Amino acid sequence: MVLALNPGDVIETLKRLRSEDPSYSSGEVLGSMTIEAPQYLVEAFNIFMNTNLNDPKLFKVTHQLEVECINWLSKLMHGGGYGLLTYGGSESNLTALYALREYTGGDVVISPKTAHISIRKSCKVLGLNLIEVDVDDRYIPKVNELCELIRKYEGRLASVVMTAGTTDLGVVEPVDRLVSECDDVKYAIHVDAAYGGLIAPFIAELDSDIPVFDFRLSNVYSITVDFHKLVVPVPCSALLFRNRELEELITFDAPYMPSGKNRSLLGTRSGGIAAAAWGAIKVLDTDGFRYLARDLVARAKYLSSKLVDIGVKVLNEPKLPIVTFEVDDRDEVMRYLWNLKLYVYPTSIRNALRIVVGPHITYEIIEKFVNTLRNLLVK
Repeated sequence: MVLALNPGDVIETLKRLRSEDPSYSSGEVLGSMTIEAPQYLVEAFNIFMNTNLNDPKLFKVTHQLEVECINWLSKLMHGGGYGLLTYGGSESNLTALYALREYTGGDVVISPKTAHISIRKSCKVLGLNLIEVDVDDRYIPKVNELCELIRKYEGRLASVVMTAGTTDLGVVEPVDRLVSECDDVKYAIHVDAAYGGLIAPFIAELDSDIPVFDFRLSNVYSITVDFHKLVVPVPCSALLFRNRELEELITFDAPYMPSGKNRSLLGTRSGGIAAAAWGAIKVLDTDGFRYLARDLVARAKYLSSKLVDIGVKVLNEPKLPIVTFEVDDRDEVMRYLWNLKLYVYPTSIRNALRIVVGPHITYEIIEKFVNTLRNLLVK
């Protein structure tokens, strides 16, 4: 075979190009929900990269790894072990709304305005009518308005979508209160816990203000949880279902496959995602995830307190590891910080910036950021 370029040269070029993008280890990535996965999980992904989760007859071990991951996560969410791994929260949300559309026959989705953009995209793709509800001054959905709409569209509802870990603030929305206050109508809830799913359950053990959002609530039919927002390399999400009937709605006939079936809205699903998630579960287990979640929230609370100390208004004391704060002339502040390679993110809230405290955000990085912001604000 004649090669156009030496593979070693290509790798060196890619390494150089990667160095031009922001670095996690130096504390440059502040606003993204992505993380730098530990090397052992990257290696785990690579070992099973060329296997296919949608070919369980041929790749039996790969399939078993997925089953074990779903069982572990489902136990955390008080479920029955139904679901699958996907390539991200957006795919999980799309798949959930597809399944619930087929299950209910409904054409309406109701959600707070705080829902992730993937909910809007999914409704557009699926031909569902999305109706959004406002939030109060604490950015909590107005449950009474949700209930009014649920009653109004009874018989047409495909799903109500609630979020455990909103994009702007990390709010765990009151799914339990919705179920309690709107118990006279039959409806299905999809919970987008892409961000909060592996954090909120462990914080709730110490903080009774964290709402219940899992399968303990009879109206919850599906839950999205991302592994790749906390520890596993991108892409790795999970979608959990309440029952097998929902799971079977995303299983399609595929005569060309040894199993005769294709499960998920995708064709090929790399077994690497199952190996990486399985590796994280085996190394960390429940206690390790608990420690990581609580440690990140502690760092977020530390960052919040340091911002308050320098006179910055923090929006909501962080329950999850997201710190959102207000500044005058947000765009100018953001440009200044980005020029210093401190990549905070904007939010949909006027004059508000966001930091997501991932495992790479150390106390030293927090101090550096706060000192930089202080120096800017006193100019």
